[in-house]
Amino acid sequence: MQSKLPLIQIKSLWIFCALLISLLMSGCKNYSVSVNDNMVYVPPSIFKDFKIADQQLFDCVQQTIYDAHITRAEDLSTLNCSNAGIKSLQGLEKFFALKELNLADNQLTDITTLGSLGRLEIVKLSGNNIKNAAPLLHLLHLKTLDIRDNSALDCKDLPQLIANYNKTTTEFLLPTQCIK
Repeated sequence: MQSKLPLIQIKSLWIFCALLISLLMSGCKNYSVSVNDNMVYVPPSIFKDFKIADQQLFDCVQQTIYDAHITRAEDLSTLNCSNAGIKSLQGLEKFFALKELNLADNQLTDITTLGSLGRLEIVKLSGNNIKNAAPLLHLLHLKTLDIRDNSALDCKDLPQLIANYNKTTTEFLLPTQCIK
């Protein structure tokens, strides 16, 4: 029985060393690692391959990418750019994997770009100047849509949008002129 004790201790030591190395490597995932002046690991760089026309939207996206250490466009799933003075969404289609988008209280009039962001689940557009809701008809995974306080919004596409989600628990927060 004593001869098994050192074997158990050796196994325990190996497990401990493996866990320690794993812990150290996961803590250093943002650092380059070299051995004898040879790079063995270089972390992926922050994603920069995008162009967005509106400077306020560009700044918000860029800050979000930096804060979340996003390395690929498809890794950006949540974007909060409320109260940013945004006027255009041109270029946002690059981030096709967005699931949550908060653009409340900006200066948006045209939301055509949102039609190409088919994975959106939560969309907050209250307090803008949106005129046409038709691009929202392309969003098939909505769970929450807030378009309140868009006094210029033409309500003609909203009945179809709501009908598309008839048997779901999707929450629609509509402008007062569109509530019947």
